[in-house]
Amino acid sequence: MNCPKCGAATEEVDVRSIRVDRCPECGGTWYDRGELRLLKDKESGGDYCWVDVDLWKDAEKVSVDETSRGTCPRDGAPMAAVRYGESGIVVETCPKCSGIWLDAGEYDKIISHLGRTVDAETSGQLLADVREEFAEVFTGDEGVQSELHDLGRVLYLLQLRFVVEHPALGTIKEAVRNMFPW
Repeated sequence: MNCPKCGAATEEVDVRSIRVDRCPECGGTWYDRGELRLLKDKESGGDYCWVDVDLWKDAEKVSVDETSRGTCPRDGAPMAAVRYGESGIVVETCPKCSGIWLDAGEYDKIISHLGRTVDAETSGQLLADVREEFAEVFTGDEGVQSELHDLGRVLYLLQLRFVVEHPALGTIKEAVRNMFPW
């Protein structure tokens, strides 16, 4: 496979037990369908496992540059530049095979964006995420165990956010615990 940016031959490398293609010249990386999500889940230690990196999930947040951005290294189809929301991140994606090309450093930008997104959510927004994750337990494509893990993670983050937004509840909880230590 050749790099769609500089044309150099890519090398297969293992990143967190996921085999991806990386360009030794420019540092860009090719992710086949689903690989970016798997890598994000493994590298974030579960912190962002419930946050989807699916560029097409929230179609209203996506803008596509119709001009050609090279050809897909997998199938030769023209790739499109996709800007995800307000993140400032622009990636190349193949509409045919759903592969994604990330330039050097773009993966780190995606993880940073996900972290800022999660940190900025209010308890009300996290509660909406709980409802969505609960529905995905029954309808999601990652499997029940994975979807339950995602639900558990967002419930935990909701608990933390709720205590931050309502610190008096934390002191009440401690007082009750001291009164009834069993």
